[in-house]
Amino acid sequence: MSVSCVFAGARCRGARLLAIGLTALVLAPAPARADPWIPAAGTGVTKPMIRRFTGNRAFPAGGFTTNTRPSSTDTQTQIRVTGVHGLGDGFSLEYDFRAGFLRKSARKRKREIVSGSAGLEDQEIGLNYGLRQTKAFADSVTLNVVAPAGSASSTPHLGTGRWAIEPDYQVGFSRNGGRVFSTLEVGPRIFLDGAATQLRAALEVGVVPVRQLTLSGSVFYVRTIVQRSRLAVSDRGELYNLLRLGVRAEYRLTKALRPYVGYDVAVAGKGIHAGQRFVLGVAIHY
Repeated sequence: MSVSCVFAGARCRGARLLAIGLTALVLAPAPARADPWIPAAGTGVTKPMIRRFTGNRAFPAGGFTTNTRPSSTDTQTQIRVTGVHGLGDGFSLEYDFRAGFLRKSARKRKREIVSGSAGLEDQEIGLNYGLRQTKAFADSVTLNVVAPAGSASSTPHLGTGRWAIEPDYQVGFSRNGGRVFSTLEVGPRIFLDGAATQLRAALEVGVVPVRQLTLSGSVFYVRTIVQRSRLAVSDRGELYNLLRLGVRAEYRLTKALRPYVGYDVAVAGKGIHAGQRFVLGVAIHY
């Protein structure tokens, strides 16, 4: 039983749903920055990073809202590596690998109850094919596979315990020699056991005010559009809705090395923790 379920009755059930929703928020792979421009064979970019999530409030399960209420204190320190590698003939390989440590704490009768889990999380890999490829515009289609590498039996969970596929469409625009750009990635995530289907979208808009500096803002939205009519509480990690905003600054140290920092915050949701996340990483171009 999760720490959130130290309460009784309906309060316990609500806390349980929110705890499972947190697992989906911080563990289920969310889209990295869309990359509709396909790199040449043998070239690409890899982005190792450390992400730190904290939150002690939650969006209620009754409806999509910006309102929050007190909940358990949840923290996550995550090591994540995303990237794209050119394969040639218009194809590229995309990946999103994760491992981390989760800690959940709640108070019962003036006593703090703490649980933690560490290890691999669910992993994502996909094949991307470029459609139209110009300097000013590019689009592509991707088929991603989400592998349930994280433990679904630990407390807190490290994964959803389910295979999923995610066919995506990516599109990008670039103006003024790349000084202004935007990318959009949209598509469903389909859990193969039939438990749920989500619609997921990630938008990023950025500018390059000076040669070495890139500033960008992002919007991530996920909505459960199809779900099995009856699901056990323990199977509801896929059933959540979320709107998250983010900002990022990247500095071009050399042609190959570009360190960056980022900040994300959940601004609206349903049945999921509300929190903030700090990101520190480096983009390695090769």
